[in-house]
Amino acid sequence: MGLFFLVGIIYFGFPVYWIAMSSTKVNGDFDTTNALWFGSTIHPLQNIHQLFTGYGNIYARWFGNSLLYAGSSALVIVLVSALGGYGLSKLVKRGANFVGAATISMIMVPANTLVVPLFILFARVNLNGTIWSVILPALPSPLGLFLVKYYIDRNVSDEILNAARLDKASEFQVFRKVVFPIIKPMLGTVFLISFVTNCNSYFLPQIMLNEPKLYPATVGMANWFGGQFQIIGIFTAILPSVVAFFYLQRNWQQGLVEGESR
Repeated sequence: MGLFFLVGIIYFGFPVYWIAMSSTKVNGDFDTTNALWFGSTIHPLQNIHQLFTGYGNIYARWFGNSLLYAGSSALVIVLVSALGGYGLSKLVKRGANFVGAATISMIMVPANTLVVPLFILFARVNLNGTIWSVILPALPSPLGLFLVKYYIDRNVSDEILNAARLDKASEFQVFRKVVFPIIKPMLGTVFLISFVTNCNSYFLPQIMLNEPKLYPATVGMANWFGGQFQIIGIFTAILPSVVAFFYLQRNWQQGLVEGESR
């Protein structure tokens, strides 16, 4: 088992390692130095500075767009998944199983198959070429709704909710004070999945957007950059996902400790 785990780490970690090493090099080092080690000079911060300040600061605009699209979508998805998952798990008595099954079936639909119908729909309401044509299609998250509902089914008992209701707490107070603290680890997971997915989105913004200044980093690098700038751009583009993972990891550990103490 440990061998398979080690092979998995090497398989998925090798591209990240290569990109990290390449981002420290200057142009001349790519042909004259070992591809898996540092170059003759190590200038990661200088390379990143040149990336963000070159071409009229266009990459800085793309980087900010990526954070805006992915962050706003992920926050809305977390809110909708939390409230919807709680409603399906504890409030809806009839049809909850059908809605749950329909949610699972929607997870199986590849997202890219919906891009062309979405393009036609947004063209009819004159939203193509705007930030809303990227943010709005990313908001429905059947996976997030399913994960939160399943987590509440397993970890929130009806007795706890009924006790809060007997204390004359409103349904929103029950959710905010009782349910929300319990499901925070799962909400962190939903946020991370949504953030990484939308941060790496390429096909949807490539189809929807026609203004370079609105591109996310993925589309901008593919259309404008090549060579060293593209490698450094890829390296910086994955940093927000890495930072989000390590930040949310603390919340997962804290949530597990709080869950065991209950």
